[in-house]
Amino acid sequence: MSDKAGDLTEEKVEAPVQAKPAKKDRHLYQIDFVRLVTFAGVILDHVILGMVPYTAVVAQGVGLMLRYTRYCFFALTGFVLTYQYRNRELHAPTFWRKRYKLIGLPFLVWSLFYWLKKHYDHGGIDGVTQIFSSAHDIGLAVKSIGYDLITGHAAYHLYFMSVSMQIYLVFPAVLWMIKRTWGYHRYLLALSALIQAWFMYQMVRGAPTALFESGVLGALWRYLPVTILPYQFFIFAGCLAAYHFDAFTDFMKRWRWFIVGAGLATIITTLVYFARKANIATGMEDPAAGTEEMFRATNVFMLHNAFALLSIICILYILGTVWQSRRTPGSVPDTILRKGSDRSYGIYLAHVFVLSEVMSTTRQWINLSQFWMIFFTYLITIVLTVALVETLRRSPVSLITTGREREDWRQQRPFESALVACGGIAFGLALRFWGNTSIGSLIAAISALLLVSAAVVAYRQLSETREQRAADVATALAADAPSQVNELDDPVTDAPIDQDAESSVDPSPRV
Repeated sequence: MSDKAGDLTEEKVEAPVQAKPAKKDRHLYQIDFVRLVTFAGVILDHVILGMVPYTAVVAQGVGLMLRYTRYCFFALTGFVLTYQYRNRELHAPTFWRKRYKLIGLPFLVWSLFYWLKKHYDHGGIDGVTQIFSSAHDIGLAVKSIGYDLITGHAAYHLYFMSVSMQIYLVFPAVLWMIKRTWGYHRYLLALSALIQAWFMYQMVRGAPTALFESGVLGALWRYLPVTILPYQFFIFAGCLAAYHFDAFTDFMKRWRWFIVGAGLATIITTLVYFARKANIATGMEDPAAGTEEMFRATNVFMLHNAFALLSIICILYILGTVWQSRRTPGSVPDTILRKGSDRSYGIYLAHVFVLSEVMSTTRQWINLSQFWMIFFTYLITIVLTVALVETLRRSPVSLITTGREREDWRQQRPFESALVACGGIAFGLALRFWGNTSIGSLIAAISALLLVSAAVVAYRQLSETREQRAADVATALAADAPSQVNELDDPVTDAPIDQDAESSVDPSPRV
């Protein structure tokens, strides 16, 4: 009996231990690539819009091509949402609660900030205090901020957040339709393209009938650019690309050279046509008429421009697949892309504030050529916006300003942050008083926020006992880095998808 038991024991000891197979990394790095390039592109577009006159044909042509960012943002949003829920049921109330928390809080906070900044820019401190000078003024202020929240007009880039919230509202119904119209997706996409073409054709020519000149329909037509309607094709195309992800990716890889070639030909043709229209605009004697003509030539809603913008999106996705296949995990480019994707939403929200302060200085550098003015404005804006978002991510207000939880306070080094902050304050004040530039004030303000955040973290760390601190550090160091296996970040909220977002069954590749 004992011998038998011993044999069993030996068998247990000698039995090979089966290692748990590692999960396949199915994170869509090509989406990270497209997203980061697009966020960088929209900032450059805003620099060009704010820095160059309508007569700068080359810069205006670059700006026209950068307008792809508007449609790409919405295509990414539809893609990511559908990719997450393509193989599982969506519970609408839970979906709305999570999404509106992540996108709504930062949208509200930044809208209030930009709204107050407009009043400050127009009247200084008095312009802000006058808002609350009487019940009548407070009533007007409430109406004003309500209008800006609905339309996204607190700053010129916040319309995207307003439209995104409309996408979240209708997405459960869109997903329901996609799942129940199997075999008809190509026809639905064609219908969506026709509707898109009609909207774009009419939007640059005025209301189609008298019905759209007054009343509710008139208001809808006036605010059409901040509704989901003129972007529905790109959103729906993104949804279908994700729903048929395997077929879509195989198609883009198999035909990539043809797509790139046709796309480049389309882009070149569009630029040639733009050059002709731009020459007409710059040759007009009336500057106002020239500006209007250039605006039409670079208008994102001109139908003939849409083909080039769609081509850029396709080419970017193909480049993203190349990046995914050749990336080296842990390399400097990989780290930059991963960090940039994590910060992209905050960067988008904050960059207009930074850019306005930077341009107030760089516009005075009249001795520089136009190229270098754009270059330095863009570079300084990127650096300071990243610094601001990095500071916010370490602060208690991270969630309501960036849509992401604060960096783990147990892993932060508050005393090093305080030293950096003190140096930044000194440098910023020096620039402000000796360089007479608002860039110095911005640097000092960011550094002051970092100093406050460091003080909060230091207080929390020092208030612990030595044993608690050692345990917290050990826990933080032992914690796994956020897994990217089976995860995809939302291009709007940067929130990782739920771990059970995918099932073992993929949808058919038929479209």
